[in-house]
Amino acid sequence: MLCHLAQAQPTPRTRQAQAGACTLKYLEQHQAARETNAKNRGPLVDAIIKAGGGVPAQRPEWCGFTQAAANRSCGLPIPRNGMQGAAAAWFPLKGPDAARTLWDRKTGRGSIDSIAVALKAGFDYGRGIHHVAAVAELGRPVRAGRAPRSVWTWAGNEGTGTAAGLKRSLYPIGAIDALSNWNY
Repeated sequence: MLCHLAQAQPTPRTRQAQAGACTLKYLEQHQAARETNAKNRGPLVDAIIKAGGGVPAQRPEWCGFTQAAANRSCGLPIPRNGMQGAAAAWFPLKGPDAARTLWDRKTGRGSIDSIAVALKAGFDYGRGIHHVAAVAELGRPVRAGRAPRSVWTWAGNEGTGTAAGLKRSLYPIGAIDALSNWNY
């Protein structure tokens, strides 16, 4: 008679942490992607845009496609509206993916204190969310139990001109305008 031991199934929180780690690993592995002509193009940039479901010839701002490529490579969902290249699509306030948005500064929904590694962070430059990045590491909090003062992120379309690329960047916590969880 054979004895079969039941393996413990990972908790939803553990699965989300593993999925988030997978996306961060993808982003780190593709950090060589740089624009070669200052117009959102380059061989590795084009590959990431395609992997995220975009068309490089349209020269899209590619931060959203970078996150889509990372999520797709890990078997995770991307925005259902087909606009995954648009940063705002990662922070829906209505529709079937609305529960993924954990915090939105404009509407007062949620709390910045929910920030965690591997969440998507949205940045509003005065015209709505126009940049999306994955939270790579939290900075030091002002005091225990509070949100950090800064975050390190991974994002495509960081920088300007031919220096633009997929980079790890440091942002003050106040620059973030939305948070979402696409790790499930």
